[in-house]
Amino acid sequence: MCSNTSSSFECLNGGRCNLNGSCVCTDTCFVGDICEINYNAARLPLAGAIVQDYPSTRDDYIAIFVLLSLVGLINNIFSLTTFVRERIRLTVWGIYLIVFSLLSIALMLTILSYIMVIVRYDNDTYRLLACHGIPFVSLIMIDGSIFCTAAIAVERVFIECWNFSINGSRWRALWISIGIIIYACVSNLDDIFIREITLDPAGNPVCTYNFDGHPFWRPFDIVFSYAHVIIPCVIHLTCSICVLTTIARRKIFIRSTEDKLYRVWFRQLFIHKDFLIPPVCLILCVLPHGILGHLLQTCIPYSDKAKLRLHIAFVLLLYVPQTLAFLLYVYPNDIYWKEFQQTFIYRSMCWYCIRRKRKSKEDGELRSLVHTSTSSRSTLSVEQNSSLQN
Repeated sequence: MCSNTSSSFECLNGGRCNLNGSCVCTDTCFVGDICEINYNAARLPLAGAIVQDYPSTRDDYIAIFVLLSLVGLINNIFSLTTFVRERIRLTVWGIYLIVFSLLSIALMLTILSYIMVIVRYDNDTYRLLACHGIPFVSLIMIDGSIFCTAAIAVERVFIECWNFSINGSRWRALWISIGIIIYACVSNLDDIFIREITLDPAGNPVCTYNFDGHPFWRPFDIVFSYAHVIIPCVIHLTCSICVLTTIARRKIFIRSTEDKLYRVWFRQLFIHKDFLIPPVCLILCVLPHGILGHLLQTCIPYSDKAKLRLHIAFVLLLYVPQTLAFLLYVYPNDIYWKEFQQTFIYRSMCWYCIRRKRKSKEDGELRSLVHTSTSSRSTLSVEQNSSLQN
């Protein structure tokens, strides 16, 4: 019961006390006697959001997980075999790229674990894993890999703008990578402690955030939710502008041309597209989920399946930069692509293609020879019949 004189203290999350002494929840995402239960689908972990969708769609989500994980594993194995080559691993960037690939491979294996959790969500153990364990691990891999790409962008500024050596201290890069992983672990601790298994409006168990029951973690969650979105995007954007501006000014100085800075800038933008493709992809994949889930404070009722699927799509979008590591970092870069051509994987694929092409050619020649022999026999048989008739 609440009273009109103290409704602001007894009804939570904007609820109002009516004349009957009960709380009326003004926000559709909050229910309960004092509006204490949050039913906002935008705050659901991935497995919990998928379970809230229609059961007939689960096979589609499983197919998406299988596709993402297989494509991601192939991309990152190809990338890792490229980055561990001596010419790349001896550079500062090489350390970050190796750590990025390792984290991405671990993330792909985590994606595969979602399949098991979705299929067995009715089991208490798997439900706890889907609520506390798997989201925590996946966020560590996502945030760790994203901040590794930000470290690569910063190192590029040091090298291009301040003439640092490309073969700088690899120990520094290694310690920074370890610090990034530790930061990713600490900054996502709230996903373990602040989530609880409750019942949804239909009476089914679901994993939700309980901010009111854990007030200590509320500011912690807000600060790091913004930090994980804003910091990498700002670093990538700032570093890209600094690097391109420095290169453009250097070209104008060396060539002593009268070209405008902005023209040379855009020309270098096209030339150095291999450096800009990863941050552009990262920003486009991170911002939608950050805007919908954190900046807009969107309320998505469980019953709104269209918005629920949009939330799921934006969460899956976070996995794209790690899934397409080879296409983002190795394929557009001429140096990395040449190094990949020296790997055992590339040579094995070339050998297989050449062998298959040779076998196809031999089969074609054999079929042609058989056809010619058959034609010759047919002609000879016709001639013999003609001579007998004569």
